[in-house]
Amino acid sequence: MKRILGNFEKMSIKYKLFSITTSLLLALALIIYLFLYFLLPSYYHEYKINTLENSISDLAERSYKYDTDFLKTRLYKMAVEQNLSLLLTKDNGEYVFGQKDMILKQYNKYISERINGQYLVRKNDKEEYATSAIIYTNDYPSAYKLNILMPLQPIEDASNIIRTLIPYVVLLSIFIALIGAYIYSVVITKPLINIIESEREQENRRKEFVATISHELKTPITIISGQLEGMIYNIGKYKDRDVYLKKSYDATQELKDLVNEMMEVSKREILEQDLSLSKINISELLSKLVKRQAFLIEDKHLNTQLEIKSNIEIYADEEKITKAINNIINNAIKYSPEGEDIIIRLYMRNNNKSYRRNNKNILYLEIENTGTRIEERYLSEIFNPFFRIEKSRSRKTGGSGLGLYIVSQILKSHGFKYSIKNKENSVVFTIQMENFK
Repeated sequence: MKRILGNFEKMSIKYKLFSITTSLLLALALIIYLFLYFLLPSYYHEYKINTLENSISDLAERSYKYDTDFLKTRLYKMAVEQNLSLLLTKDNGEYVFGQKDMILKQYNKYISERINGQYLVRKNDKEEYATSAIIYTNDYPSAYKLNILMPLQPIEDASNIIRTLIPYVVLLSIFIALIGAYIYSVVITKPLINIIESEREQENRRKEFVATISHELKTPITIISGQLEGMIYNIGKYKDRDVYLKKSYDATQELKDLVNEMMEVSKREILEQDLSLSKINISELLSKLVKRQAFLIEDKHLNTQLEIKSNIEIYADEEKITKAINNIINNAIKYSPEGEDIIIRLYMRNNNKSYRRNNKNILYLEIENTGTRIEERYLSEIFNPFFRIEKSRSRKTGGSGLGLYIVSQILKSHGFKYSIKNKENSVVFTIQMENFK
């Protein structure tokens, strides 16, 4: 038993639910079957007998209002509805109504001597139920004697049939239990597994993030500490304090920028702030962001091509989506050689090649910078925190490695799909949006 329990504990949630659900469904099927097999016959016997006794009692109470012909009609109807054999006789035994020959023959084993004006009736519950009643009518001065025989054999036959169906019922129950348990376990466990895996992935990302933060902070702190220590003890080149104070200051600014970006990531990922969605004219927003970068564009003599569909509105957090798009444009400018092109496209396309506007239309934003490419091996890592394509670059020239990571978190939180890919002589960042107007 301990071994079985130990193996059960090692099972995944999906198989645990499958096993438990299968067992419960099989147990339920077995209980229902046993209930039908053992209790149905006796319950049916009791039900039929009670129904008959109530009918006889009702008939005896009302019969004094009937004449004999109407009584015969009532008896015929009762016999048909309840599958009864009836014999109505006068007090002297004269036949009035019913299946005379069969009743007299069958009732020999039921009816005994007449005592005190009443017939005593013996009952054989396994095969038949026999009873009698005294009936009065308004057109006959004496009482009628009504003998009734109700067969119980059909329910016994049903019990025998149920017994022969045991193997088929068991097999069918197992089949239904397995199918039901599988569907239930898949439906229930899929979201549970997704939640668990999502939590596990987030926990791993947090651990990795903390470890990377420790490494990234270590470098500027070591630089600042070494320079200050050299100046304190007037060692070698560090005697020139003005130069190294300036370098230490630059390193602290670099450290400050890194901490600010890490705080930004913490707010977005760890605290998981809710979005403040509103309607934004993304066509106008793109034009404003390009103008905001005008100095950098002119400084590198870049050519800008704007292919923006006018008056397109989306639902997004204005502050966050502005930061994300601005970071993408800034990256495109930063990594473009002088004299190249920055191309920004905003357009709609229907994946089903239908020209009717419907919910399947998708809005695309593409930001392309020419004259450069990213090595294919880096494309899958470019959205990882602190990833820099050129490891030799300093943070001053190559950034902290958090820019595209922050962009990816913002786009994910909005439910926007995104990708970055190489063309023949350019890099294209693409965003797909569906909640637009």
